Amino acid sequence: MQLPTLEVFVDRLVAVSRIEGFDPDTPLTTSGVDSLDLMEWVYDMQERYPDLGLDESIVEQVNDTVTFRTIHQQVLAAHGVTPVASAAGGDA
Repeated sequence: MQLPTLEVFVDRLVAVSRIEGFDPDTPLTTSGVDSLDLMEWVYDMQERYPDLGLDESIVEQVNDTVTFRTIHQQVLAAHGVTPVASAAGGDA
């Protein structure tokens, strides 16, 4: 299975939440994304990527330090993939 990139994760979240200027490195609690947005994103991703294994427990993980990049890295790790540094210098 080909795993979605961070950019795909962000694009899908922006599509369902209609948030503008979303930064995946901003803690979710201060990003303007609420729990309903995350739930809609989870359902969207489940439909598009049924083998990804995303579920509602992601919403329970959100605290003052969790970023969307962190969530993406956790999904990669759950599938045995190690994030690599991007050309921009951050993690994948």
